[in-house]
Amino acid sequence: MLNRKCLLVAMAVLVFGALALSQVTIEFWHAMSRRHGPILETLIERFMEENPDITVNLVYQGRYGALSQKLIGAVAAGEPPTIAQQYENWTTQWLDALVPLEDYLAPEVLEDLHPRFREMNTFGGKLLTVPFNKSIIVLYYRPDLVPEPPTTWEEFLDMACALTVDEDGDGVPERYGTGLRPPNPEIFLTFLAQNEGSILSEDWTEVTINDERGLETMEFMAQLAQCALVQGGYLSDPFGQGLIAMFVDTSAGYPYNLAAAQEGGFEMRVAKVPCHKNCSSMVQGTNLGVFQLGQTPEQIAAAVRLIEFLLRPENTVYWAEESGYLPVTVSGFESEEWQTFIAENPERAVMTEQFLEGGFGQLLHPAYWDIRSLILTYYEAVLLGEMEPREALDALAAEIEALITE
Repeated sequence: MLNRKCLLVAMAVLVFGALALSQVTIEFWHAMSRRHGPILETLIERFMEENPDITVNLVYQGRYGALSQKLIGAVAAGEPPTIAQQYENWTTQWLDALVPLEDYLAPEVLEDLHPRFREMNTFGGKLLTVPFNKSIIVLYYRPDLVPEPPTTWEEFLDMACALTVDEDGDGVPERYGTGLRPPNPEIFLTFLAQNEGSILSEDWTEVTINDERGLETMEFMAQLAQCALVQGGYLSDPFGQGLIAMFVDTSAGYPYNLAAAQEGGFEMRVAKVPCHKNCSSMVQGTNLGVFQLGQTPEQIAAAVRLIEFLLRPENTVYWAEESGYLPVTVSGFESEEWQTFIAENPERAVMTEQFLEGGFGQLLHPAYWDIRSLILTYYEAVLLGEMEPREALDALAAEIEALITE
C-alpha cells in the first residue's frame, strides 16, 4: 500500500511539474487608457480564460509618447516586452528586433488581414506587425449649426469662416467655425494626399512636399487657421464647451467627442472629410509587433497565439464596436455583426466607408520618425502665423533632403 501511495505522489509531482513547465508569461506594453483600457483588459481576460497555459502581463506605459520612449530604451537594452503597440514610424527604428509574422501566423489569418492594413504593416517585404487599434480621420459637426456638412475644401473653408463669431469685436471669437491641433500633422497629410501631393517621390529619391501641390495644401491650411481655434490639446473639450462648430479628428476620438457633446447639451454627427481632387483620409492608430529580442520560443509562440485571438472576427468587431476603432480583417468588416452594427449606428458606417474608399497609411521610409517631427514643427509655425506657407515648406524640404541623404 505504501509503495502504491508513493507511486501516486510521484506521478502527481511529475504531472504538476509538467504543467508548471508549460506555463508561459508574456508582457504586453500598451497605451490604452480611460475608455479604451478596460476594453483591452476584457479581451486579455477572455484570452487567458481560453488559454490557461498563458499569462499576459498587460502593462500600461502611459500615452504614446511615453510608450515610444520606453520601447526605445528597452530595445536598446535588449529587454523589450514580448508584444507591444507601435506606430509604423516606431517600427522602422527596430526592424531587426521583431519577428517576421508571416512565418508564424496561420495562412488563413494572414489572408484575412485587410489588404490596405497588410500593406501598412509590411516593411522591406516582411510583415513585421499587424493592425490593432486603427482609426480613420473624419469630420465631427453640430447639426444645429451645420445642417449639411461640407463636402469640398471650398465649402469647408467658407462654412468655417461663416460660423466664426466675434460678437464683442475684441478679436477673440466666442465661437470658431473649426479647430486645428498642430501636434496632429496627419490632418495636413490627409489634405496633401487629397491634393495628390506627397512628401517624397515614389522612389524616395526626391523631396516633393514643397511642390505646387504641397504649397496649395499648406495655403489652404493657413486660410483655415484664420477661422479655427488652434491649440495643442484635444479638441473634444472646446467642442463640448461650444467653442467649435465642426472639426476634423480621428474616429478613435468618437467616444470622447460624443461625451463632450452630451455634456454640452447638443447633438453630434459624423461625416466624411471634405474632399478635393480625391477623398483620401489618413489611417491612424498603432499596430502590434512581437519582439524576438530577449524572448524564448515559447513566449513568441504565446504572443502569436494572442495576435491570432485578437484578429478573430468576433474579437476585432467587439474591439471596434466598443472603442470607436475599425475592424482590421476582411471577415470582420463583412461579418453580419458588424454590418448590423453600422446599420444601426450611421456614424460608424461613415467611418467604415471613409476607410474603404480612401484610407492610406504612413510613409514607411526609415527616416519617417524624424520627417514627421519636422512636418509637425513647420505645420505648427504656419497655423500660428509665425511663417508663411512657402517659407515653411522650403525650409521643411531642405531639412527632409538632409535627412534622406545622410
